[in-house]
Amino acid sequence: MAIVYQLLSSDGVELTARTDPSLSLSALKEILSDEKIVVHFQSILSAHNHSVIGFEGLVRGKLPGGGLIPPISLFNSAKKYGLTLELDRLCREKILANFSNIYHLNSRSLLFLNLETSFLSSEIVGSGYLLNQLTKHKVPPANIIIEIVESRTNDTDALIRFVNNYRDCGLNIALDDMGTGHSNFDRIPLLRPNIIKIDRSIINEIDTNYFKQEIFKSLTNLSRNIGALTLAEGVETQKEALLCIEYGADLLQGYYFSKPKYLQYAENGDEERKLKDILLSFRARKIDIVSAKLFENNRYQKIVRQILQGLEDQHPVVFDNILRETIEAYNSVDALYIVDDDGIQITETFIKKDSKHLINPLFRAVSKNESLSYKEYFYQLINTDLQKYTTDRYISFATGNLCITLSHLFTGNDNRRYILCTDFLVNN
Repeated sequence: MAIVYQLLSSDGVELTARTDPSLSLSALKEILSDEKIVVHFQSILSAHNHSVIGFEGLVRGKLPGGGLIPPISLFNSAKKYGLTLELDRLCREKILANFSNIYHLNSRSLLFLNLETSFLSSEIVGSGYLLNQLTKHKVPPANIIIEIVESRTNDTDALIRFVNNYRDCGLNIALDDMGTGHSNFDRIPLLRPNIIKIDRSIINEIDTNYFKQEIFKSLTNLSRNIGALTLAEGVETQKEALLCIEYGADLLQGYYFSKPKYLQYAENGDEERKLKDILLSFRARKIDIVSAKLFENNRYQKIVRQILQGLEDQHPVVFDNILRETIEAYNSVDALYIVDDDGIQITETFIKKDSKHLINPLFRAVSKNESLSYKEYFYQLINTDLQKYTTDRYISFATGNLCITLSHLFTGNDNRRYILCTDFLVNN
């Protein structure tokens, strides 16, 4: 395996790169014995308080000629020679030593500290090594967020004990690389993280990829429901930052705000100015989104009122004919059907003639006389004073299209209550 050695300026910006043979055992031992580790920090920003709240500690190995070895190359070599634990402890020591200077200038600063968990076992858990390092550098446990890629250990019991031990001591836990092939969602309830870090692979092209947008929103919703914060890592453009905030990210990290660099103190003015500009854009965007939704909803309501005018005071026997004629009149309507006050669909489900042949066999429209009493719109309208109900976006089982449904109560000429259900197509 080849290693790419990076040469960086004093502020951590890459200048050149060259490929060299893999680290030898003697070269790795020299790095360990002489503590040839260079520490960089990358800012973590809060979308809620508009400021830098902490830094992720990152390491590089140092070559005699000044070149820097990326961490993945260091740890791959350490794994190869069975020196992962020694390297991990040295990296933590160097990061904490550098961070202590930042902490003592600003006691609210947080450190995101990567911990290698591939070597975890029952023998190592509970050693207290990290707590002794924190005591040595006078950094409180509450200011530390341990970052864990939980899939790197096969000993789940050891990982859970490791996490619980440090949580009980006051440290915070972050799950790294969520959204990648490393993610094991079944471990989330076991580890109960304080922060979930969404991987760059999800954020890349999020402005044009609807599926990534929905995955991101699902992860932020998951985090919120379990009481965790969401951190978007690898944010590289203004648009990515804007959408991450819109889709629920609490914290942000990435090259758009700052590259990893040497830090002697908490220098964060540029990052915070960029975040404030993003938040101003976010506010303007939200106003536009709300205005667009209001306009679209008014348009939908107008269409429904027009359909209802043709249904009210009519006998149910003619409902099918009215819907059959109506469905073709509106391009934005995906499907139409009517339910009675017992929850029984009393009409067919009407969809556009030219779309029927495109429907995937996976989907099937509800037929006349089927019960829909379990649907939320039914019991919300029948059992409350509501006259209309609008769903969230969903995939229609009638057509397979993305839509929303507007349901409205109305009265037929038999004085019974009925519910008109109008499915509207929505864009991705």
